[in-house]
Amino acid sequence: MIIPMTGLRLPMVFMLAAALLQAADLPAGSGRETLIRDCTGCHRADDFAAYRHTPDEYRSIVYRMGDRAQAPARDLDEITAYLAKNFPKVEDPSKVNVNKATAKELETRLGLTAKEAEAIVAYREQHGDFHAPGDLYIIYGVDGRKIEAAKDKISF
Repeated sequence: MIIPMTGLRLPMVFMLAAALLQAADLPAGSGRETLIRDCTGCHRADDFAAYRHTPDEYRSIVYRMGDRAQAPARDLDEITAYLAKNFPKVEDPSKVNVNKATAKELETRLGLTAKEAEAIVAYREQHGDFHAPGDLYIIYGVDGRKIEAAKDKISF
């Protein structure tokens, strides 16, 4: 027996089919199907390969989005593990990770004064990791023009 597709069902079928076609490029493994089921309603499956985060960053992102999707914690943990395994953050050796660099490294590689570099490290230790160049602009004693000039040399 063939059931005719009504107005709302047909677009949903096409959306699901499109998501599954995009998902064909995702690496196989534990968490893949959960990611497809829980995340492709809002995200294109082929965009996941462009994301590069640490496991902690993925966990934070996935849990924040999981609150909106009302996904269970076990699904979120599985998605986090899948993303961290298949799309890990890779450090670019030509850039300075401002969340890990010493004051001396910041000074030499970014063209900052010793005082500015120390202010960045002190701020980081007190407030936590930076996420964007703009986070560095608010540090008292650091010349924002130098940060702007060096933003292509900075990673997080």
